Amino acid sequence: MATYQEIVQKISELQKQAEEIKAREQAAVIADIREKIEQYGLTAEDLGFGAKAAAGKKAGVNRKVPVRYRDSAGNTWTGRGKRPGWLTQALAAGKSVEDFLIR
Repeated sequence: MATYQEIVQKISELQKQAEEIKAREQAAVIADIREKIEQYGLTAEDLGFGAKAAAGKKAGVNRKVPVRYRDSAGNTWTGRGKRPGWLTQALAAGKSVEDFLIR
C-alpha cells in the first residue's frame, strides 16, 4: 500500500504530465481553429467577440426586475438597493418585511 506522500508525489507528476499534454494539444486546436476561421471567413462578431456581442450583453443589463414587495398604497420595491422610505417606516412601526411580500 502506498503512503500519503507517495500518492501526493504521484499526483504532482501526473498534473505536470497533464499540463504538458494540454499544451501540445492546445497548439493543434488553435491551429485548427485559425484554419477554420480563415476557410469560412469568420469575424470576431460571428464568434460573439465583437462590438455586436458587447452591445447584446449591455442590453441584458437593463432587464426589468420583478416587484417582490408591495404595500396597500401601491408602493413597490424589487428587493434590490436601499430600502424605500415607506418600507422603512412600516418596519419602524412594527410591521415585518414578510407582510409586504408578494406571493
